[in-house]
Amino acid sequence: MEDLLTQPVQIVTGSVPGGFGSMQEGRRVFERITGEKDLVVVEGASRYDLYDRPALVAKVVAGYRAYFKLRASR
Repeated sequence: MEDLLTQPVQIVTGSVPGGFGSMQEGRRVFERITGEKDLVVVEGASRYDLYDRPALVAKVVAGYRAYFKLRASR
């Protein structure tokens, strides 16, 4: 994976562990990335909350906007 993820990467995860380990897996992937990376942890959210809870989805979108705005300004 380290050889394949050479471009900038943003990982988004919730702070609440779910039944399938997606929070932990997101953090493991983040740790393995050797290039430019960003981790957004949405407090109080599980993986599924990030799909359909408007207030939490808004936090994810805000994280994306900030990340891409920063990348575009370089």
